Amino acid sequence: MRLRYALLPLLALSALPAAATTLTIDGRIIEEQWRDAHVFRDFKRTQPYTLDAASVVTEARMLSTPEGIAFAFRCEQPAGFARIKPFTPRDRIRNADRVNVNIDFDADGKIGYNFTVSLSDSIEDAIITEENQFNTDWDADWQHAVQEDDTGWTVEILLPWTIASMRGSDTPTRTVAVQVDRVLAERSERSALPPAFYGNPVYLSAFERITIAQHRAQILDLFPYVSALYDLKHPGSEFRAGADLFWKPSGDFQLTATVNPDFGQVESDELVVNFDAIETFYSDKRPFFTENQALFDLRSAPDGVLFYTRRVGAASDDGSGRAADIAAAVKFNGAAGDLKYGAFLADEDGEAGRRFAAGRLLYSLGESDNIGLLFTSVDRPALDRRADVLANDWRWQLSPVLRLEGQLLLSQIEQSRQTTRDSGGVLRLTAMPSDQLQHTAILTHLGGALDFNDAGYMPRNDFNRASWQTSYKRSDLPADSATAAVTWKAIGVYRANDDGDRLTPYAYLTRTAELRAGGSYILEIGGDGNGYDDQIARGNGKIWRDARESLFAEYNSARRGRWQYTLGAWLLQEGISGRALQLESELSYSVSDRLTIDGEISPRWSRDWLIWTGDDRLASYRRTKWSTAVNVNWFPKARHELRAKLQWFAVDARDAQSYRIDERGRLYADTAAADDFSVNSFGVQLRYRYELGPQSEFYLVYSRGGEERRDRHNDSGDLFLDALSLRDADQFLAKLRYRF
Repeated sequence: MRLRYALLPLLALSALPAAATTLTIDGRIIEEQWRDAHVFRDFKRTQPYTLDAASVVTEARMLSTPEGIAFAFRCEQPAGFARIKPFTPRDRIRNADRVNVNIDFDADGKIGYNFTVSLSDSIEDAIITEENQFNTDWDADWQHAVQEDDTGWTVEILLPWTIASMRGSDTPTRTVAVQVDRVLAERSERSALPPAFYGNPVYLSAFERITIAQHRAQILDLFPYVSALYDLKHPGSEFRAGADLFWKPSGDFQLTATVNPDFGQVESDELVVNFDAIETFYSDKRPFFTENQALFDLRSAPDGVLFYTRRVGAASDDGSGRAADIAAAVKFNGAAGDLKYGAFLADEDGEAGRRFAAGRLLYSLGESDNIGLLFTSVDRPALDRRADVLANDWRWQLSPVLRLEGQLLLSQIEQSRQTTRDSGGVLRLTAMPSDQLQHTAILTHLGGALDFNDAGYMPRNDFNRASWQTSYKRSDLPADSATAAVTWKAIGVYRANDDGDRLTPYAYLTRTAELRAGGSYILEIGGDGNGYDDQIARGNGKIWRDARESLFAEYNSARRGRWQYTLGAWLLQEGISGRALQLESELSYSVSDRLTIDGEISPRWSRDWLIWTGDDRLASYRRTKWSTAVNVNWFPKARHELRAKLQWFAVDARDAQSYRIDERGRLYADTAAADDFSVNSFGVQLRYRYELGPQSEFYLVYSRGGEERRDRHNDSGDLFLDALSLRDADQFLAKLRYRF
């Protein structure tokens, strides 16, 4: 059954003309096909941020075609520059020669898309929101090809008209905002046009606006799947089947639906053992939740997300600890004139199943100004709870160098026949008086009963914050200097809760130096002022913290032959008055272009690790913590990928001193015993992936791991050896997902 189809060209009026002949994406730039393209020349260096001419010549072209928006790059690379081209899994390009297309299809500065192709023809794709926030969870269907020759290499890219929702898809022309760039891995050098840098507070809005011919297209894709899971620890099998549906009748409207979705782990989460009051945030790689999701991606200070898709299908409210099964879900996005809209519905199975709903409106008031609404609602029958949240967001470009943004948040929680309402808001002012100097000021208020955690991710409420950030980039360094550019960044934050308690303020100063030969180093000095910590005791009191300091240094090497590494050290104060040392190291080695091994080790030694132990009690421990990971990626031939991933996380805590909190928030020593303990967590995943075709894949996955807590002190060597025997889960999964 073939459900994919397209309706091609509308008549195009005056704009960037369409391709004169049919374009074949094979990496060979045929002049006749590209002669009418818009051309990008004279790339400028943005990393290091010198804004001078790039070390190597790059030319890019952009062309509207009936099939999509096409790009071509010609990358000159003389013999004196090494070609670095490892094969990498999707969305994991790190040290490789590569090109990027960054495009905002509506040219309104709200949602952008990043497409990366490396010299080995490995790819990344990502969604850009909040000016410079990249999310690689999204995987799209687009064409790409690479060709090499003696003097350089070429890339061709085709982005179908159906790749994303586009406002005004029925007009003969459209204006898009575009940036193209190239990375020379040997020197860690990035050059771009226009010369905007993704680390700046204003990035997406700085793209070049180009008018092109527009074509209409439709697509209907069905993705049925079958999977089989065999449990080796508790012998038994589980079989599942279901389907996802993606329908795009036009660029103005897209619908996604799923029935009995399969969320078996072909991508493993990072191992985390969390002793903090704030839950760990995880990204979402499930296809249904990443497709057409950018419109709903609204973030809020501090580090919150108003619609966190990992809530759907999370641990059931029935108390079993098992992930809830999702019966069905549907989502649609569209546009009407200057209005973008979207809706989301999901229903979990069983009497305890939750029901999720979300709606989004975003209205454009001009080239950069807009106003929006996001509504979420969650019904949780097992808890007799309903949570509704309304967010209003807006952006106003006061002048070419001054932008004001804001958010108003309202929540209403009904539980056990009681209703709680509260509000909050965020105000952000961004100023860029020059390419070298930027300022950002943020005011935040979150009421004590404001709660968007049922559908979103909310680190805390009862919170007030005023922050200021200034960054200054200097590139006018002597030609014989080993440093090409230096960036200074200063941040100061004052915080308080609604009771008037001053929470620990903090400030830090960072100096980042980018080297002419490639690589960079970072030096940072920071500190927390005197203030309260009102979260550590989980509502059982607040504790007073004296001022603390920290010092951080890190060196990131450029690619040297087959090696690339990062070394860092962090000296800080923690707990009551103790100090800690954390080392950070990452190493990558390319056995060949098709086989890469990388690993990281981050140990921390603490003299005074303070954690909550229950009620108004805390304990301070001497701690040793290990966080390690090893990844092996092998691409034996085209379409075949083998990956091994091993993680070990361990904590050993000993020599405890117990404390209690007095009425003033001070800690005093307690005679209660606090036992030594250790936590050991281990996971390994072996995965084979075969690409049957675009977005059609077959997986074989073996996963094993577990976590164990012991009420005694253990040496690090013993912890690692014991970790190898952990076996809470031991499973084998086979999964086939095919695109019709």
